[in-house]
Amino acid sequence: MKAIHLPPSGREPLKIYGSQTFRAGMEASSVEVLGHLHVRGKLTADRMKLRGECSVTETCSARELYSFGSLRTGSLQAGKAATSGYLSVACSAQADEFRADGAVKIGQLSCTSLIRIKLGALSKIGHMICEGEITIGPSSRLLNIPMRLFRKLYCETIEGAGITLYRTHADLVCGQNVTVGPGCTIGEIRYRDHLTLHPQSEVGTIIQIKHPGGI
Repeated sequence: MKAIHLPPSGREPLKIYGSQTFRAGMEASSVEVLGHLHVRGKLTADRMKLRGECSVTETCSARELYSFGSLRTGSLQAGKAATSGYLSVACSAQADEFRADGAVKIGQLSCTSLIRIKLGALSKIGHMICEGEITIGPSSRLLNIPMRLFRKLYCETIEGAGITLYRTHADLVCGQNVTVGPGCTIGEIRYRDHLTLHPQSEVGTIIQIKHPGGI
């Protein structure tokens, strides 16, 4: 997986209070949103901090992304991405580090270092790939029992070096070390070294790959 290279800094910072729409793409050294921002094109920034709503029709690119509200975009490129709330990426999301606490809906998520998702609501990711660690766990912000029914992740394929899952429904899981926690339903698991299964989870087929390059 290639590292993500973004344009150098040097552009003016942008702060949004209230509601603002850009009818074309935009670039800024930093973007801070305390209301609603809509970009009809590409949005490129070194640092983004969202405390409201932001929608980007094409690609949202940032070295650092911190979202505490709602972000909807066609595709996402980031060095470090941390979201708390709702994130929707229609196509692909790429990052070095990806952390989310809340709800995510992504076509394909690819990361070089880590993926850490705390489920606060129903989430869907088509394909999830990470060269490092993937951890899916419960949100620490929502402790009431009724909400647990909606804290699930649906994913077609999950591939990573170390994988830990919680309340995850997946067709295929591939990893070197795989831990399946409670509430999971997995169609097939392919692992290389270690596999741990929780008794409250269901797994169809289990295959141990004993030779390099088997995943």
